[in-house]
Amino acid sequence: MNHLPTPKILTLTINRNPMKNRKLKPFVSLLAVASTFICNAQVGTFQSITVDGSFTDWSTVPLLHADPLDNGAAASVDYGTIYAANDASYFYLRFTLHGTGDPSSFLNNIFIDADNNAATGFNVGGGGHVGSEMLIQSGSGFQEKNGGFNEGGINGLDWLAAPAGAGTDFEMRISRNATYASDSQLVFANNTFSFVLEADATPNEFAPDTGGLVYTFAAVPEPATLSLLGLGALFVVVKAARRRRHSTGTH
Repeated sequence: MNHLPTPKILTLTINRNPMKNRKLKPFVSLLAVASTFICNAQVGTFQSITVDGSFTDWSTVPLLHADPLDNGAAASVDYGTIYAANDASYFYLRFTLHGTGDPSSFLNNIFIDADNNAATGFNVGGGGHVGSEMLIQSGSGFQEKNGGFNEGGINGLDWLAAPAGAGTDFEMRISRNATYASDSQLVFANNTFSFVLEADATPNEFAPDTGGLVYTFAAVPEPATLSLLGLGALFVVVKAARRRRHSTGTH
């Protein structure tokens, strides 16, 4: 699910003189285009997270997925809510559990479909989920891009998770600069990827239950006011140029 920032509301005072209003129309159109661009530029959530187990810096990050109670007491880990964010260096993941569990064991996996293509990589869950290029298990990364469960390691994962041990609320980070040990290629070579969380149980627990959660990295945000001021300056320059042409009698 993509998070779009709240649209900016622009207020313009329109002169009652119809000729002057006509001159404002190009500027209004430019502002409308700028507003649309600003509102749709960031499809992920840009947020730097300190992975310390306090979760206070997740307050502005929207819910990505709510997974229903599946195995309950039969599973050591039953995923509940999932949140995701990124900054220029890391992908951040937070999830809650329906009951107390320890997701750091080898029985729990994070599968990353780095190209968002279920037809490539390791076939998670026998189909219906994602084609994984990278597996993260117990804080270590493993290559899966050629279809195998473990094709070698991942360099530069820079994994950090909190809290340690059992709990109900967890956060972690994955470096956007992680590479496959086999060829040094970036895992996150694309801006859009998908992922699924899995816990070994009877039956296995997946979040989401089918498919994967799609995420697109949000770009480093720029103040919307700068864009609007730039368009305003452009309008002033164009208007001044038109005045000069009229004063010299040229067209």
